[in-house]
Amino acid sequence: MRRKAGILLILKGCRLGISVLSLYFSAKYFGVTIERDVWLLAINVFLIFDMAIWGPINETFRAKFIFIKEEQGEKEALQKTSSLLLFTNVVTVVFVIVILWKPELISTIIAPTYKGEQLILLLFMIRIMAPSFLFNQVNQLLISVLNSYRSIYIPEVAGLISGIINLMLIIILAPKIGILSLAYGYYLSLIFLLMLLIIQIRLKKIRLFSDIKTVKLSDTKPFILFSLPFFIPYFIGQVALIIEKTISTLLGSGVVSMLDYSRKFSDILTNILLSILVTMFVPVLSSHFMKNNIKGFVFELKQIYQFGFLLLIFVVTILTVCSYPFISIIYQSGNISDASLHQISKLTMYYSWSTIAIFFYYIFGIGLLSSKKEKYYALYGSVAQIIMILLNLFFYKRLNAYIFPFSLFISHFIAACLMLTKLPYGKKELVKIALKYISILLSVILLLYFINHYFILLSSAFMVLFINIFLLTAILLAALFLFRLEERIILINIYQKIFKKHK
Repeated sequence: MRRKAGILLILKGCRLGISVLSLYFSAKYFGVTIERDVWLLAINVFLIFDMAIWGPINETFRAKFIFIKEEQGEKEALQKTSSLLLFTNVVTVVFVIVILWKPELISTIIAPTYKGEQLILLLFMIRIMAPSFLFNQVNQLLISVLNSYRSIYIPEVAGLISGIINLMLIIILAPKIGILSLAYGYYLSLIFLLMLLIIQIRLKKIRLFSDIKTVKLSDTKPFILFSLPFFIPYFIGQVALIIEKTISTLLGSGVVSMLDYSRKFSDILTNILLSILVTMFVPVLSSHFMKNNIKGFVFELKQIYQFGFLLLIFVVTILTVCSYPFISIIYQSGNISDASLHQISKLTMYYSWSTIAIFFYYIFGIGLLSSKKEKYYALYGSVAQIIMILLNLFFYKRLNAYIFPFSLFISHFIAACLMLTKLPYGKKELVKIALKYISILLSVILLLYFINHYFILLSSAFMVLFINIFLLTAILLAALFLFRLEERIILINIYQKIFKKHK
């Protein structure tokens, strides 16, 4: 299983590279301008709507599909999925029509201070991006279906190809049509991804569309009822995001873009980890739980827990020790001032630490979801969002934009601790692993800080980053054997295979 996670991580890494290049060209062409603020507000509001309305169903679908398939058979599970797909499409189309008719319903909430040309531009961009709501939701559900059949690589390859198309269109069109190039690239990537997903479903002979005539509204009930506890935390979570966007617009022009630039890297890391958890381990853990295989459940949970921690240590260390060199390499060629670069680098460092709390939150939440304790996941998820909203509202004037990464960390860490107490198995093992890996993380950061302060006296940001990545890799490899981490076995096996081939 860890080998599959490794392959998936490589694919995610490729997509990460494309995302970083997209950020580079976005910074180059648009910087921290009102046009990019408007683009981010428009696209994010539809992602927020998608998460608020369909997020609970998307997250719980894989587990529920496995439960129905085990209890009632594959045909019944696919029949209910077909009904769910049609139901979500119809409801989403209604929302899109309403938004196209009255975009002011959204603009007054996310940008209450926008007037004149700013408001006109925002309303225009909201109308342009409204149909993306439908395409995105269809893609999410089809990816969930493929994941339920253990098809994890094809959706990632499809996403990688669509990401490349998006990047190419930005490079080609941005100098000619400006910010609209982002919209064209986004739409083409969504449509191309949809086509590839449909082709893959047909190639795997998943009979999702075969009984479309017998679709019934009542067939959607199992998925909706199973996800029902999650609607509250998801709704509160999207309210929290809207409040964050609103506060960002109050803090001044360009702050929305600045936060997006700084948060993007931690979001990419979070999405990689969450994708691996949801696509691979929800079906596996759910299957172990249904078969009452406690040892298998704990073993798989520990595997991804340790795997995720190693990835966190690498990324958090680099974004802590080398935040400014890293950010200056990515964004300095763009339309961004040096003062903004320093602020973005600090925010990037703080956001990277928030990913640790978010990782705890999701790994424990996945464990609860896969063991039919989804109500606790939903309850403590609501607690996290409420804490985050309160912290943002009460402290944004004092801490400015820095309140957002701090509130993200504190709220999700508290919720994760509460979730841990409700896990059915493996609590002590998970705590021990966490303490060991966090100790390694802090030790590595202190060591690299010492080396950078006394020995690395270079002006080149690229060389500073390169040397630190090299040192970190060497330190982590040494730590694998010094602390006898299980991941060392993978390296030994790879070495033996290479050595045997050459022999």
